[in-house]
Amino acid sequence: MKQLFTLLTAVCLFVCEKANTQAVLNELYTDPGAGKHEFFELYNTNPSGSFSVNNLTMVTFFDISGQRGFYVLDLPNMSVASRDFFVGSAAIPFNYQSHTNSTASDFNWNDAALLTNQGYLKKWVQGVANPFDGNLFYDQAALPANFNDFFYRRSGSGASYSIFLYNNGQLINTFIGGTGGSSTVLTVIVNMPPLFVDMSGASPDFTITFTGYGSLPVESVTQDAGSDNGYIRAMDGACATWDKSSSSSQHTPKASNGSLTASAGSVSVSAAISRGTAAAGSTVNYDVVAAPASYFPIELQVYTDVGATSGKLDPTDAYVESNTENVISNGPFYTKFYPYTAHVLIAVKTSAGCLDKILFIPNALVLSVKMISFTGSQDKDLVTLEWKAEANEEASRFEIQKSTNGIDFSSGGMITATGKTGYEEYSFTTPAPGAGKAIYRLRIFNKTGKVEYSSSLIFESKEDQENSLTILNNPVSDKLNLRFESSGREIDLLVADMSGRVVIQQKLSSTKGTNSWSLPVPVGMKSGTYIVALSDGTRHYSAKFIKQ
Repeated sequence: MKQLFTLLTAVCLFVCEKANTQAVLNELYTDPGAGKHEFFELYNTNPSGSFSVNNLTMVTFFDISGQRGFYVLDLPNMSVASRDFFVGSAAIPFNYQSHTNSTASDFNWNDAALLTNQGYLKKWVQGVANPFDGNLFYDQAALPANFNDFFYRRSGSGASYSIFLYNNGQLINTFIGGTGGSSTVLTVIVNMPPLFVDMSGASPDFTITFTGYGSLPVESVTQDAGSDNGYIRAMDGACATWDKSSSSSQHTPKASNGSLTASAGSVSVSAAISRGTAAAGSTVNYDVVAAPASYFPIELQVYTDVGATSGKLDPTDAYVESNTENVISNGPFYTKFYPYTAHVLIAVKTSAGCLDKILFIPNALVLSVKMISFTGSQDKDLVTLEWKAEANEEASRFEIQKSTNGIDFSSGGMITATGKTGYEEYSFTTPAPGAGKAIYRLRIFNKTGKVEYSSSLIFESKEDQENSLTILNNPVSDKLNLRFESSGREIDLLVADMSGRVVIQQKLSSTKGTNSWSLPVPVGMKSGTYIVALSDGTRHYSAKFIKQ
């Protein structure tokens, strides 16, 4: 049974535009010359597996001699492979530009077989003559045979072509062409009444509420398509690369328009490969480090570059894994791959379903600086940090990072590597913590750009060694029992192991005077020595305990 999906508000419309999807518009042949036929091409940005277009709906706007409305194309029950193309046309075979009798199309929207394959093409004219045709504000009108004006070209100011692509009733791609400088949906469309779309087969019905479409993000081209032309992405599925087709940019239904490169787009991604062995594989780490807020969620698709063309994503490159950053802090990610010597490609896909860029990550055998030890000592008011490095010639610099909670680190100093080959020793002196504790670690920069971190060291102030915090059960088994003389403020509690790894962190309410708490320790907390630290905002207290 069909379901009813209704877009009720402008807020929902904005969310729906951001829904991650597998297919985007890739070519639009809007102005066929004499004896030529309209067509459109979709590109499947899904990294693996085929995608059914049965739930896709394409809607175009027309304004003919005072009659306004929409053409609605319910796509048939057919599939498109990963990183491949799907084409619909006004005829098969069809003619376009300098090509005749092309069969590079998956279906003909004038073919009666479209209805038997769970698809249709309908014309809805704004009007109320027939309230029983499924639309209260539109009347269905007959289409001429061999209909070849699905991409209607309107005259006047504003967009000449307005094309909307939906997936299960969610708006996933909006294209406007010939805008005369505008990049927003026509006001007349925003003011159109709701349009009900009765989908065939098991696809969900939905209602389009155009209120709010004026503020939707769109893809646009400011030029009108000339005779025997249309619009085309410069690279397959690439965001914001639409252009008017011309003698130098020809339509290529069912064939590639070109492949994205790392220099394209607006999303910045850091990535590096840690080379392993044939048995264990290698690992690529990757992370979005900067991107416009509207681009999230951002999907990062990992491929091994084993296809026909090195450095470019093609259908024979092997898909490995995808990860998504809903916010910029979600990364980094680590993906293991085989063969361990393979180069890696990362496709960056935005919330609109289009591709921002394709990164090529070379897999070269690169040495990294190796930390032999990282130690420290505290003497009166100074903390001295010392470390020993092997393959020192591969190091660029060492950043000393400091934290009070084991989570948020800031830079406490920088030492440039000496460049000496092989073994080298370093030291760094810094003031001891005046109150509370200080946690130190090293951020190690390799000459290749790779970044690694040392273990952490913890130092306490002398004042905190004599405080009003008491551990009532030491050693600790399943509960940590504390007594604390409080000023009555909210208490920040933190428990960390001797390397600085935080295992418990929470806030405790307190009353002025003596307070007692019994805290369960986490399941799987290993045996060893730990530090519990409390802070009431002005004073810091800590004590050690042993976990059995």
